[in-house]
Order: sequence, then C-alpha cells, then structure tokens
Amino acid sequence: MLLGAFLDGLVPPDYLKEELQKLPLTGYTLESESTTRQSIHATKVKVRLTGGDQPHRHLSDIFSLLTKSSLSEYVTSNAREVFQRLGEAEALVHNISVEKVHFHEVGAIDSIVDIVGVFICLEYLQVDPVYASRLPVSRGTVTAAHGTLPVPAPATLHLLQGYPVIYKDMEGELVTPTGAALVTHLSRGPLPESQPFKITAIGYGAGSKQFPLLPNVLRLWLAEPEESYTKDMLWEVVCGIDDMNPEWYPHLMEQLLKAGAADVSLIPNIMKKGRPGVEVITLCRAELLPVIRETLFSESTTIGLRYHPVYRDHLPRQVVEIDSPWGRLKVKQVIRAGKKFLLPEFEECRRLAKQQGKSLKEIYQAVQYFLENQTADTKT
Repeated sequence: MLLGAFLDGLVPPDYLKEELQKLPLTGYTLESESTTRQSIHATKVKVRLTGGDQPHRHLSDIFSLLTKSSLSEYVTSNAREVFQRLGEAEALVHNISVEKVHFHEVGAIDSIVDIVGVFICLEYLQVDPVYASRLPVSRGTVTAAHGTLPVPAPATLHLLQGYPVIYKDMEGELVTPTGAALVTHLSRGPLPESQPFKITAIGYGAGSKQFPLLPNVLRLWLAEPEESYTKDMLWEVVCGIDDMNPEWYPHLMEQLLKAGAADVSLIPNIMKKGRPGVEVITLCRAELLPVIRETLFSESTTIGLRYHPVYRDHLPRQVVEIDSPWGRLKVKQVIRAGKKFLLPEFEECRRLAKQQGKSLKEIYQAVQYFLENQTADTKT
C-alpha cells in the first residue's frame, strides 16, 4: 500500500523499477494498476513471482542481498534496520534467537521489494521529516506461516510499542508486521498541531482486502512547511545517577546515541541526601523508547527513569557535498527565512586536520571562512 501511494503520481514507476534492479534479486515482476476502494481512486501494486517459490530467508541472507546491491547507503542502511527490527520482534514472539528466525512472509520476495522500494521512493522525494497518523488496531485472526494468529499479530503488537495507536471495532488485519516496522521506523509520530504546511501532492495506495465500512487505502501527503523552521515531537527520558563510576559516562552517552537517541546531555546535579550526581537527559523518537530504556538500565546504575513528550522547533537542515579547496566536502546546509547557510561538519574538519597534519582549529576556521563566502546572499 505504501508503494502504491508513492506510485500514485509521486514517484515515476520506471525509476523505482530501475533502482530495484540494483538489488541481486530475480524471479519477480513489479506491476501497478489503477483501481478504486469505495469510490476512491488509488494505485494497487503487485509483486508477481515468475521463477517459482522463493526460499525462506534468514536475516543474514537478506543482509547479504543488500550488501551485494549497488543501492545507496541511505536505502540499504534503512532497509537493514527495518529487517533487524522485524527479526527481533519475531524472535521475541517465538522465543528463539534472531539468527534462527525464518522470515517466511516477511522474507518473501514481495516484502523485500516492498521495504527496499519504500526507501528508494523516499530517497527520490528527499522527504524529511516523516509524520504519520495513529495506526489502527482491530480484532479477529489472521492465517500466517505459524498458523492462525490473533489480530494484531504478535510481532505487529511488539513493533507498535511506544507508537500512538487507535482501536477500530472491526474484523480483519489493518496493520501487518512489515507495515508496523516501516511506519514506526520512519515516522516521528503524529504531525504537531501547531505546524502549518502546504500540501503539494497526494497519493493513494490500495490494499488487497475490501472492508464494508472502511476504504482500504493508505494516503500519503507530500507537503512543505510554511515556516522557516520544522516542528516535531520527541520523548525526553530523564534519570538521576549518584552512584556510578564517572569513567562510564562517555560510554553511556556513546551507547545511547548508537541506539538512536537524537541528543544526550549530562548535567551535574545535587540529589537527595546532598549527594553530587549527574542528570542524564536523552531525547528520542517514540518507537525508540524501549531500546533507550534498556540501554539506560543495562549500561548505567540507574534503577528508575521518567519520560514525557516534548515539542521541538528546529531549522531545516541536511548534509550536502560541495566542491572546495580540499576536494569534495560534506557540510551542513541550514535554511532560515528562505536563505541557505553552509556550516562546517566537525567530523569532516577532523578528517582534514589529520590528513593534512594541521590543527583542528586551523582547519575549522579555514572551512568556516570558505563557507561564509559561499553562502553570502544565497537564496533557496
């Protein structure tokens, strides 16, 4: 349904097919057709097998396909993360190791095409950030490789932990494990109410089922913010620690950032009984709450934490490559009031300093001076 919505006027079908050819995967064709669901026009995408049954694949098999492809790092890294989360959810549900998980439907060729295809489309559109409405959960059963399962499927329910959902009193599966993994990986949650934006394009993707009271379509809005800054919602996780070896804090911060935290702060604090301590403040997306919680409990001495949603305003930014006196250089591009500003990337400056045997300060100032001249009076 996601691919159908992307191909409903947002992404050229030929582009998606050409990019998918970079994946060493055969035995299928990708087809799209116009259809309706309760009088709403939508695009239905089908992955048809042409080479007989596909094998059940382990996580390592799928990672190998991605590694051997010539797809971009954006596409392959995001696809790996989604499959990793799917594998971990299935392993937890069936009480086995991730390495032993047979992906069955998830690892079938259509799901590989679906997941990789979604990131190909997002890369084409250069969309960031992504928001999504609350995901609907329903009741009933679904037939899968493991037999008859309750709806939502156990893996789906696990993947939806920490993400806003809404209950629909109806029979049938409304969110699959693959859909749950994709949306919770991509989305920063519901769009903040205070974020004004301008809709530029709309796409509808059709599902296979027909529901009597609900048009089975997934709708994508492509939009641009009307303000010069972006609003989103994160979760702030806070814990106070007064009994940990101070040598461990850099490692704790590193592990939290590795787990996907947007930011980590360490603030000196005086705690109860007058003990000096450290307040650890972590910002993360909703779907990362479980892994951030586990990291704090396993990598620090805290025995409790508190968390709450926070709203953030930030200027649109992205990392771009430009020509410079030092060759191709990655820099941060920030937009404010319709004007582009280029800022040095610390890691790039550190790389140049080591490469040229100069001080970081000298290189950073030189890059900053060069970028200031590049961005003077540059309009978006």
